[in-house]
Amino acid sequence: MSNVQQQRRIEANRVTQDCFAMLVRGFIDSPKFRKYSDNTKALWTRELNFAARPDCLGTISIQEIRPSLVQAFLDGLEDRPGKQDASLAALRVLEKWAVVRDLLPRQITLGVETEGSDGGHIPWTNEHVAIALEHARPDMAKAILLAANTGQRGSDLVRIGPTDIETFDGVSGISLVQIKTKREQWIPITATLADAMEGWTRTPGPFLRRPDNHAFTRPELTKTWAYERDTNPHLAKHKELGLVMHGLRGHACVSLLRAGCNTRQIADMVGMSEKTVLRYTRLSSQRQNATAAVHLLERTRREQNVKTFHKSGL
Repeated sequence: MSNVQQQRRIEANRVTQDCFAMLVRGFIDSPKFRKYSDNTKALWTRELNFAARPDCLGTISIQEIRPSLVQAFLDGLEDRPGKQDASLAALRVLEKWAVVRDLLPRQITLGVETEGSDGGHIPWTNEHVAIALEHARPDMAKAILLAANTGQRGSDLVRIGPTDIETFDGVSGISLVQIKTKREQWIPITATLADAMEGWTRTPGPFLRRPDNHAFTRPELTKTWAYERDTNPHLAKHKELGLVMHGLRGHACVSLLRAGCNTRQIADMVGMSEKTVLRYTRLSSQRQNATAAVHLLERTRREQNVKTFHKSGL
C-alpha cells in the first residue's frame, strides 16, 4: 500500500530472511500457533498472510518495522473496519509471541489504533433482540435466543444440545467445553430460555439446525444471519448497525449487569474472564445502566420492607 511504502522508504520489494514475512511464517509454523482452535488459526492465518504480502508489511526488515508502519498499514484498511480490527488482533498475538523470544527488537503495535479499536462488536439492545425474535426466520430466532441468554460464542452455540443440560443444586444449566478456551463451563439456563426450550425438539445432536434439519456449522451460522439481516426489511436497523451474532455476548453481559450481577458473577455465568466482561459492558448506555441500578435498589428496598413487615408480626 502506498502510504506504507512512503513511510518505510524501502527500494527493494523482495522477501529476505530478515523480514516480516518470514516472522509470520515462523509464528504460523510454531507449536504455540498450533494450539489455537481451528477457527482462530484460520482467522489469524488469513490476516497475517495478508499483512505479510510484499505490498503490505512483508518485505520490511525486522529491525525496521515499528508502530508507525503498522499504523500506516491499518490506515489503508479504514474502509474495512472489521478487517482492521481482525488484523490488529492478529498482529498483537504475533508480537507477544515474537518479543519474548527476541525475534522482534521492539513492540510493533504499541499505541496503534483502528476506527473500531475502542468499540468491538456492538452489543445488541433489548429492542434489537425483541425485533429479531419476532421477525427473523425461526432458525435464526432460536439462535438469537440461545446466544442472548447464554453469551456463548458461535462455535459453542452450534454444538449445544439436550444432552448438554445438567442440573446443579436445583438449577438447570448447559455443560460444555468451550472451543476457544478449552475450559469446561456450566452455563445456567435463564427463566426466559427455559420457557422457550419447553417447545424445542429434544433429539440427539445440536439444538440449532437449518431448515433442512442439518446442524449449523459456525461459518454457516454467521453467513445465514448476515443474509437474514441484510434481506429482511424488518431488520433494517440491524443491517444499518451491522449487528453480528457475536454482539449477543455483549448483550448477555449487559443484561446481567443491569439485573444487579457484579463482574465476577457475570464472568462465571457466561464463562469468560472479568476483563472480557468489562470490555463487553463498556459500550452499554450509562443512562440505561443508571436507571437499571435505581430499579434494582427500589426492588431491594421493597423486599427488605416486606421482610421487616413479616418479622414484626403485622
